[in-house]
Amino acid sequence: MEIFFKPSFIKDFKKLPEEIKNEIRRVCLIIFPSIKDLREFKEFEIKPIKGFKNFYRIKLKEYRIGFKKENSQIIFMRAKHRKDIYRYFP
Repeated sequence: MEIFFKPSFIKDFKKLPEEIKNEIRRVCLIIFPSIKDLREFKEFEIKPIKGFKNFYRIKLKEYRIGFKKENSQIIFMRAKHRKDIYRYFP
């Protein structure tokens, strides 16, 4: 899978606590590029966003990563606290 990052994701990422940044780096740069299908990714809770086709979220403690899957591409769009993510994503 090809991995892309939106500027909004980079901006959100810079504001996060270091512990969460390390976890996101591991997910986005190590785990995601090596999987072929989202169903293989069991370590974290991935759920589709209701009412939006191809939009998903990953749960990391009290934070959420919002991403879009298009064909063989993953586009990471937002990374926010759980109370804020659904205001800005999708």
